[in-house]
Amino acid sequence: MSKEVEAYILIAQQEWELNLGSNARNLAVEFSKAKPVMYVNPAIDMKSIIKQIRTPHGKKRLKLALGLGQNTVKVAENLWVHTPQTISYSINWLKNISLYNFLNRRNGKGFFDSLKKAARKLHWKPENCIVFNDSQMFTGLFTKDFFKPLLSFYYIRDNLIEHPYFKFHGSRVEPETIEKADAIFANSAYLADYARQHHKISLDIGQGCETDMYDAFATKTEPADLALIAHPRIGYVGFLTGERLDISLLEQLAEARKDWHIVLIGPEEIMFQQSRLHQLPNVYFLGSKKPAELPAYMHYIDVCMNPQLINELTVGNYPRKIDEYLAMGKPTVATETPAMKMFLPHVELAVGVEGYIKAIEKALQPQDSAAQMAAISCAKSHTWEACAEKIYAVQEKLLNTPN
Repeated sequence: MSKEVEAYILIAQQEWELNLGSNARNLAVEFSKAKPVMYVNPAIDMKSIIKQIRTPHGKKRLKLALGLGQNTVKVAENLWVHTPQTISYSINWLKNISLYNFLNRRNGKGFFDSLKKAARKLHWKPENCIVFNDSQMFTGLFTKDFFKPLLSFYYIRDNLIEHPYFKFHGSRVEPETIEKADAIFANSAYLADYARQHHKISLDIGQGCETDMYDAFATKTEPADLALIAHPRIGYVGFLTGERLDISLLEQLAEARKDWHIVLIGPEEIMFQQSRLHQLPNVYFLGSKKPAELPAYMHYIDVCMNPQLINELTVGNYPRKIDEYLAMGKPTVATETPAMKMFLPHVELAVGVEGYIKAIEKALQPQDSAAQMAAISCAKSHTWEACAEKIYAVQEKLLNTPN
C-alpha cells in the first residue's frame, strides 16, 4: 500500500452551503493549501426530507440525494464539496439496539458508496486518502469497513454524547468509532482526555480562529444602536442559546448591578426569547449582525464576557469568541471551566453572580498596555495553520511507523 497522501476527505456535520463558522470548514480550507480536499456534507435523512420538502433548499437536497444534479462541485482551488447521493433512515428514536445497528450500517454503506463514487470521479484512490471525521460518530463507525482509507482521523470539538439527541446511541457508538480510528484530535484538553480513555493516540491540537478582521487598533465607527446605550457596557457577542449560556446568571447580574448595561448581540433561540431578560431595563438585545460588523461592536463595549452554563455539554468546550475578544484587546470575563484555563492570565475567570461582579469590576479598571498586547498576541497565536501542523506531525509518524 502506497503511503503517499493523495487527498483529504473531511466528513462534516454542517453543510458547506450554510456558510456557518465551523472548525470543519476552516480545517478543510487549511488542508487544501497542502493537498486536494473533499468536504463532505452530511447525508439527508427521511425526516429532514419531509420537513424541508417545500423549501428551495429541501428540494435541492432531495434532488442531489437522488443523483439528479452535480453532487461534487469545485468551490475553490484544491477544494471540492460533495453532497452524498443517498437518503439515510431516520433511526435515532429507535431503542431496539439490534435494529438500530442494522439500519445504521445501511446508512453508512449508502454514504460511503457515494463517497467512493465521488473519489473515482476525481481520480482519487481511497487507499491513498486520509479521512478526517468531524464527530460524525454514527457514519464514521464504518469508515474502514466501506471506504478503507490510508488513515482515518476522528475529531472532537464538543462533548456531543451529553446532548439529548446523541446521548442514547452516541454514548455506546462514539467510543467504538474512536477505537477504530487511527488517531483522535480534539480542541481542548478535556475532550482529548475523554478520547484517551478509548484510544492511546489522542491529542489536543488547540483551536484556530480567524482573527484578521479583529484589529484592536483600526479606526471604527460606533454602531448607531450601541451608541444609544450608556456606559459601562458589559457585552456578549454570539448565538444566544440556553443550552450553553447561563440565563439565570445574566438575570441576577443585571438585577444586582442596575448601573451596568448588559448588551447581548446575536440571534436568539426560544429560551432567550422567553426569558425575563427582555423585561429588565438594563439588558439590551441588539439582534444578529453581519460578521464584518462585530469588531466595531466589541470595540465600543467596555467588558466582553462569556457567561457559559456549566454542564456536561459545555465543560470541555473551547469558545472561539474568547480569541475574538482578546484579539480586539478587550478586557474579558468568562465562566471558569477546564478549557478556559489555557487563556490565563489574559481573562478574568468567575463562577456565580458574585464571582462575575468581582471579575467585571476588576476588568473595568484601566488596562495595562503591556497586558493588553500580551492578550492580543495570545489570541493571534491560535491559528488553523498551527492546528494543521499538529495533525500533520501525527500523520507523518503513523505513515512512517512499520506495520
